Parts: sequence; structure tokens; C-alpha cells
Amino acid sequence: MFSPSELRQFVPENDTYTGWGRISFHSPDGEVSGPAIVRLSSGGKVTIRVEIERYSIPSEYHDFLMPFLQGLIPEQSGAKTTFRRRGAQKIAGIEVTSEQARFRGSRGLISNSHFEVFGNQNAWVEMVPSDLELVVTEGERDELWCMPLFGGLAEFRGCENACWIADQDHYIHFKADGQDCGVRIFESGDNSTGREFSAVAFGRIGSRAHQTADEVSALIPWGLFSALEFACGGDVGSPWIELRGGDGRLSRRVHLRFGASGEKDGFPTFSRFDSARADSGISAYLRRFFELGQEVRRSLTPAMNLARRGAPGNATVDDSIADLVKALDAICKRQGLARQNLLKSLDSSNASAVSEVMAEVRKRLKAFRRQCKTDGKLDQVAIIDKIISRQANVTSDEVDFGIAVTALLRKAGLHDGTAMNAYYSTLPNDVTWEGLLSSVRGQVIHSGAIHVNNRDELLSWFHFARHLHDICKRVILWEIGYTGTYDASNVTFAGTYDLNRVTPATTVFELGYTVPPQSV
Repeated sequence: MFSPSELRQFVPENDTYTGWGRISFHSPDGEVSGPAIVRLSSGGKVTIRVEIERYSIPSEYHDFLMPFLQGLIPEQSGAKTTFRRRGAQKIAGIEVTSEQARFRGSRGLISNSHFEVFGNQNAWVEMVPSDLELVVTEGERDELWCMPLFGGLAEFRGCENACWIADQDHYIHFKADGQDCGVRIFESGDNSTGREFSAVAFGRIGSRAHQTADEVSALIPWGLFSALEFACGGDVGSPWIELRGGDGRLSRRVHLRFGASGEKDGFPTFSRFDSARADSGISAYLRRFFELGQEVRRSLTPAMNLARRGAPGNATVDDSIADLVKALDAICKRQGLARQNLLKSLDSSNASAVSEVMAEVRKRLKAFRRQCKTDGKLDQVAIIDKIISRQANVTSDEVDFGIAVTALLRKAGLHDGTAMNAYYSTLPNDVTWEGLLSSVRGQVIHSGAIHVNNRDELLSWFHFARHLHDICKRVILWEIGYTGTYDASNVTFAGTYDLNRVTPATTVFELGYTVPPQSV
């Protein structure tokens, strides 16, 4: 497996490479070439500037290079040529060869250009490639993919579950789609390369195709960045992915940016202390997550991303609650709980009593209908028929967010709904946890905001958002099949907490509230 002794190769030798460049276009005979500069940034941005010394373009442009590069279409009318706007010029290939490296790519966009008024002296074109490769060796067998990770992963140094035999260096191991993978985490400032990447992810290629940039990108296990960001509560990104031989030597580096959505850091799902218990912490979490099939991971990652983005403190309280509501909505649909049969949700005695009441109501409505028909009020009959139809289905399937979330919590073995209703039952009004959740969803989704009258109400909604975020974390971990401890979002003191830490007797104070909100 890949050895940390090769980490020096993760960093390009230079930020700037100079050589000879060539850009070809999809248009027939379209090509420019000349001295080139490739600029690389640690954030993953790449630009290529080519001083145009040679070029060939279709004859209908009459040697006018600028309209060709701008994507204009020449239209001939007698001896006159006019140019009509089409759009961006499409690049079909990029090559830059220097003494230190050889770059190539097949896609890109022109970002800037310069032309002298007379002639093409000192003319240049600058472009941003979308799949630039640094090619070191060709024809050798690539066995490993690997990529540096930037982000808040240093917290998990010491949480590894495997090590290399050769140098006893530790890493987090997991299998994804049948291939061995891992994450090697560094202490802050641990690398000697001058680039502050916090970790490196890697894995075996196996028999998978990896010739094109899209195929190389597909080597990364689906959901890797979402899983890591959900774990640490912050951005995790990478500026490129590399292919290496079995001995760890670099073969190709593909400059594709991954992850790093630009969100502020929020509440992490784990701390390093969660790894103190067997089958707990980030290693166990990644192992469980990647044991899931790719389609299951695909359906989970939107909720994980929403929970990560909705961490209280990242944005306004309204925006946080809106993202968390969407995450819970997605999970309820995944679990088949979005629609609830109201009558079946009642216990047998209440279901029987409600059925009797509804039967009596239906009987009386039909009596009203007969009377209206007898009295000749035929315009009222159709309306009463509609009411009878609705009444017949009033206890059947219903889409209600609050009831669905409570059913989700029960299915996951979590007692937050019971604990909250125990508090609301002591109040003089008729508010319930389910009713509050449904009202909040309607407010943030349809109105876009929660009306707040004072600072006390704002604090109540902030505590509500923290509780909702904590619920999201626990139900997502439950869906993954994780059974260890986690880092709670709504506790006073940091520590390790079980997913089922909330009991029917848990107080609202223990759930992080000063005074829970009572209405929207």
C-alpha cells in the first residue's frame, strides 16, 4: 500500500512552469501556440497563458485571430465579411511542455486575451483548463489513487485503526466498492513541504478504467468529501488527484478541485475522544458508511450536506432551520415515513373511539344531504358531497412533517419527541412538539423566515436549531448503522455521548434549551 515516505511528491516542485504551449480548438484547423506559463495555486486554481507566436484558423476568418478566439461566426456577403456572436470558443486540447514537466488537457475556457491594434505582436491568450494533467511517466501500471486533503481533520490524529508494516505509520482504513482505501491524518504543521494539507486520502485502483479525467475522478469513493465534512463539521477539499504505481512513485496528477463548499465551520459530529471506545469514532463511522452500497450513499449525502450546512452559527437561525428541516424531510422520505396513516398511528382504544365519532359524523352529513335534496337546494348537494368525500379520508394517509419526524425518531429508538411533549403538556396552551415542527417547516419553507420579537425569542430559536441539528446527526448515524459515541450539538459540556442518550425523562434543559419556543 502507499507509503507516507512519498508525500513529498504531493507538492508540485514549482508554482509556475514555463515552456512551449499549444491550444487547439473544436473548429477545423483552429490552433495557437507559443511560449506558455502554467500557474498552480494550492487552492487548486490553474491558469495557462500562451504568448501567440504561431496560429492557424479557418480561412473564412481572413487571418483575424481575435474574432475566432471570441467565438464569433463569420458571415460572407459579397466581398464583405461580418462576424456574428455565437458564444465561448470551445477548446479541444491543451499541451504545455517545459524542462520540469509536461501538461495536457482536453477541456477549458478562455478567460482573457490581449491583442495589439496592428499585427499580433505581444498577443496572448489566457485560459482556465478543467482537466489539466501533469504527466510524469506513461506506460507504467497505475495501482493507487491518492489526493491531499485540506480542512479541519487534524483533530482526528491518533484515531487511526491500521498501520503500514514497513514504517509503522498509522492511517484510517476502510473498504469502498470492494477496494482498500485509507485516510492518513497529520498533525498541524506536520508536513515539511510548505503546503498545509491536513491529510491524504488514497485507495487501490484495481481493474477500473482511469484514462480520462472523468474516469480518474470516478475512482474516488462516492460520498468521501460529504462524509469527512459531516464528521469534522468543516470544509474538506482537494486541489488534485494523483495516480501512482505500486511503489508509490507519481505517474500522473490531474488538477480537478473537489469538496470545499465554502461554508463556515459548524458543529463536528465526532471528536478524537469518540475513538477511545471500540467500534466508535471516525474510523468506525467511515467503515460503516462505505460498507453501504453506492446508491445508498448517494441518497444519504444530500441530507448529510444539509445537516453540515445547517449547523447553527453558519448562517441566520432561519436559514439553519430551513436546511435542517430539508434534511429531516429527505430522511423521512428515505424511510417511507413522509405519509402517515393517522388512524393506524393511534392505539387500539383511541382508534376505535375516533372511528365511532367519524361514523356518526358521516351519518349526520348524509342526513343533511338528503334534506337538501328534499328541500330543492340542489346547489348545496354537490358541496356536501365534497365534504363527505373529504371526511371519509380524514383519518387515512396524511403528509405532516411533525408527525413524520416523530415516527422517524421512534423508528430510530430516539425519545426526543416524548421528552419534548412531556414539557409541552405542562403548559396551559395546546402546543405539541409535532405541531410546532409542522408550523416551523411551513414558516421557513414557504415564508422564508421566523418572526422574532425580541432577543429571548431569538435565543429560544437558536436552541431549537441546535436541538434539530443534533437530531439530524443522530438519525443519519443511525441510518448508516453506526453504534458508537458522537459529539452532541446541544450540550453544555463537551464529551462523548451515545446516540440514544435522550430518554423520556430527559429535561428540556438537558436538551440545551433555556425556554423552548411555543409558537411560530
